[in-house]
Amino acid sequence: MKNPRLIHTLRAGRLHLDCQGAANILIEGLQPEVVILRGDDPRRWRPHLRPAGDGFESNDADSPLTATLKIEPRGNALVAQLTVTNRSSEALRLREVSPLALRASGDLRLGKDVSEWGVFRQGYQSWTGARSFRPTETDLDPWSHLLQVSLIDLRRPSAGQPGRFRSDTVIAMGNLVSGEALVAGFLSGKESFAGVEVSLGPRQCGLWAATIDWDDRLLAPGASLTTQPLWIAAGDDPSALLDDYARVSGETMQARIGDRNPTGWCSWYYYFTNIDEAKILENVQALAAMRDRFACDYVQVDDGYQSAIGDWLTPNSKFPHGMAWLSERIRGAGFEAGIWTAPFIARAGSDLLEQHPDWFVKNDRGTPCFALWNPMWGFGGCYALDTTHPKVLDWLRSTFRTIVHEWGYNVLKLDFLYAAALPGVRHDRQASRAEALRRGLDAIREGAGDDAFLIGCGCPLTPAVGVVDAMRIGPDVAPFWSGVLSRSIQRDQHGVATKHAIRNTLTRAFVHRRWWLNDPDCLMVRDSDTDLTIPEIQTLATTIAVTDGLLVLSDRLEKLSPQSQALLAQALKLVGGTPRLVDILERDVPALLVSRGKEQTVVAAINANDHSLRLTLDLAKYGINTGGAPYANDLWSGGSVPIADGVANFGEVPPRTSRVLVFPTA
Repeated sequence: MKNPRLIHTLRAGRLHLDCQGAANILIEGLQPEVVILRGDDPRRWRPHLRPAGDGFESNDADSPLTATLKIEPRGNALVAQLTVTNRSSEALRLREVSPLALRASGDLRLGKDVSEWGVFRQGYQSWTGARSFRPTETDLDPWSHLLQVSLIDLRRPSAGQPGRFRSDTVIAMGNLVSGEALVAGFLSGKESFAGVEVSLGPRQCGLWAATIDWDDRLLAPGASLTTQPLWIAAGDDPSALLDDYARVSGETMQARIGDRNPTGWCSWYYYFTNIDEAKILENVQALAAMRDRFACDYVQVDDGYQSAIGDWLTPNSKFPHGMAWLSERIRGAGFEAGIWTAPFIARAGSDLLEQHPDWFVKNDRGTPCFALWNPMWGFGGCYALDTTHPKVLDWLRSTFRTIVHEWGYNVLKLDFLYAAALPGVRHDRQASRAEALRRGLDAIREGAGDDAFLIGCGCPLTPAVGVVDAMRIGPDVAPFWSGVLSRSIQRDQHGVATKHAIRNTLTRAFVHRRWWLNDPDCLMVRDSDTDLTIPEIQTLATTIAVTDGLLVLSDRLEKLSPQSQALLAQALKLVGGTPRLVDILERDVPALLVSRGKEQTVVAAINANDHSLRLTLDLAKYGINTGGAPYANDLWSGGSVPIADGVANFGEVPPRTSRVLVFPTA
């Protein structure tokens, strides 16, 4: 089947999508869908369509809106775009616009049995879990609202019902038995947040809706609005379809893709906020001494140098010589200088918040909008800057102009970026939340300049494409695998935990070098001052290296044992390939990964679960030449993995363990 061509037809005012060469893939009964507000009363409009020129238009005479739908083939995919026009004499507010939606009266078919399906649900921002579900499973948001603020889209909480999933920007669905797969996603994200929602019952898909949230934008009489394009494709390989989607959407959004991945060192995961000048310089000296073993490009000063969250240009007493002085010494040792900021928040007690309370997003009481509480920063909360305010944008440009061009920090880690997109009242009330975030990022880029290397973090994903050079694509790693908090309150998928970081590094590998360079967060190889076991460290190293994301160390380098240095050397041998997940729809945490480079192809069996997995992989299916060898050696254990008829049999892979095979690329 591979990638059959999708075709569309109109019957009884509704669209029907069929696959040439794949009779068991179809969607019947699609219509546009618009939710408008008249006052506070939401009304849902589902127009019937009729042919019009090279597209379709609505024929509902009693509606205040008209709709024009364009659908065009792009390769084997279809791209749909909807324009709505207010033909009434009063202003309307747009809450939601769906270019295509299916309700219970329609049908979506992938093979014969919905119970055999898997659904990949993309997460809202960097730290939100991205994973696949079976139809009987339930997607749950973090238990605490305090955590929800910093992990999910507050306007789009999970339904909390079995079989009901909302995936941000893009969704993949597939039949795990017969192989049919469907991927749909929006090609641009800087205008507004969007996603695809499905509801799977025991017998059918009762809902499939690709929906854009317009944040109740005002549509004046006679005005029109056109949605971002929606891309839909089908085939028998969901990972390949996701790769295609990411490539096309990245091109549409003009992604910034560097020629190579920079490597780095970061202070955070050993020192946390307990850093000072001397500790940074100690590790700069160690990096210079180990340059032949680890070719580090930049040194990142993380959280702990600033006087307060929000007052980025005022260092604290632990940095008495100032940040420009420190940057000069980092660069003098042959490294780029990097620095951490959280540019869209300010903490209670900061000069920024006290002097400019009018610069912040407001809640419904007219006070600054709460963005987070971080126990490492004390008892005061943090609040969200209004990045539609002209003075805030000027401040961002000036701040980052100083950090880059006066202080000399060319690598910028930008954290807690979701704050710019929190719901609230802004200076520009017509701006969507996605537009507000994009304006703030654009201002930082303007101040920093085109040559600065921007790493986003804690960021809703698509508004940043085309501005940042790299993006954190998972939660924070930690010197532990998981904890009570991560397994319970964070639903074992969101928030700080090495297991959670590994999951997202795998499930979001398809956007690497298509939207940006993926940042899987830091690698810790130390065997002291950590609760991670050696197999867990090997599994983290395997995931980071084989998915080819940024490789950034976060250890006290002088204390690394010879064994830890050897582990790093092994991991460095695995980087540089193009990753492809084999089983993205089959498991909560995927386990099988193939990464093809120019000279070598790496096969990884990664078990990030708390139970054993029996794993095999058909190497021949992925064009891997074993040279007829009856076995291959696992990189980590040195043990033999049998190969028979082109199939590698990893056997029972223990929990939190990985197996790695390396073959010459054919």
